[in-house]
Amino acid sequence: MKGSGLRKARAEAPSNIAIVKYWGKRNKELNLPLNSSFSISLEALRVDTEVSVEDGPGTSRLFIDGEEVTGEEFEEYAGRVLEAFRRLYGDFHAVIRSKTNFPKSAGLASSAAGIAALVVALNEALGLSLSQIELSKIARLGSGSACRSTTGGFVLWEKGTRDDGEDSLCYQVFPETHWPELVDVIGIVGRQKKKVSSRKGMLRVSSSPLMECRLKFVEETLPKVIDAVRRKDEGEFYYWTMRHSNSMHAVILDSWPSTFYLNDISFALIERIQESGIAGYTFDAGPNPHVFTTEDKAEEVVRIMREVGITEIVISRVGPGPKVLDSNR
Repeated sequence: MKGSGLRKARAEAPSNIAIVKYWGKRNKELNLPLNSSFSISLEALRVDTEVSVEDGPGTSRLFIDGEEVTGEEFEEYAGRVLEAFRRLYGDFHAVIRSKTNFPKSAGLASSAAGIAALVVALNEALGLSLSQIELSKIARLGSGSACRSTTGGFVLWEKGTRDDGEDSLCYQVFPETHWPELVDVIGIVGRQKKKVSSRKGMLRVSSSPLMECRLKFVEETLPKVIDAVRRKDEGEFYYWTMRHSNSMHAVILDSWPSTFYLNDISFALIERIQESGIAGYTFDAGPNPHVFTTEDKAEEVVRIMREVGITEIVISRVGPGPKVLDSNR
């Protein structure tokens, strides 16, 4: 429904960490993945986004942590999302202000959380009442992993088979309350921006002969990962979490030119966690580890992290999905 004057809405959304990873696209314009993925939304890592919208033509602007984002980065982060909403609503322009509580562009899915918060806030400000499934498809246009941040708990992103992407969507498999003992011990190894973005790194996968094996591995083992979570089987869940992380990073290293997201501290922690038997690590496109364990073993994981040189640590529970914080519509 068309509004009048300036309308504002503010929403927050969680970051997510993929257990079964998304890496590689069958359609880069629509961000359609080569494989389905399975992720966990995180309570401690969230992005707060406010939108101010007015009907009619005008210049849209984006600020992230107080700094204006323009050009190609603006188009990648917000441009596609705004265009998708214009197709549904009509012409409007917006000012977007987004705040993160964790490092951005460092492999902690800040863009995923930010875009998910943006679609929720725009949906509210424009009065569209779109479902979570529909919002996930719009968020996917801005960032593939953003669609997984449109809901909480344990989330499945179906890769889909349609060329138009209408069946490539996300939904919750288990709520955040399903496994209350599970925690993610997150190590902040580096706050610097990645040299190669995930978006650009994924374009290199076709050069890796390992990719075909990886896609088969994902197809065969995704049901086993979901079943391990369903049964709350710690050992099985940790095993598959580590195997899927290693699988993605093997392809990343094997692609040409190679991309180097992990560093010496990352590899030292990988070895220690494998030896410990009490947890399972996973890394997205960055050096910062996510180590899943149960609450009673979190202190031991923290000790291991400190011993390999990680000093900044955040512990997160499985978190809820996005929510509207404020609206004047």
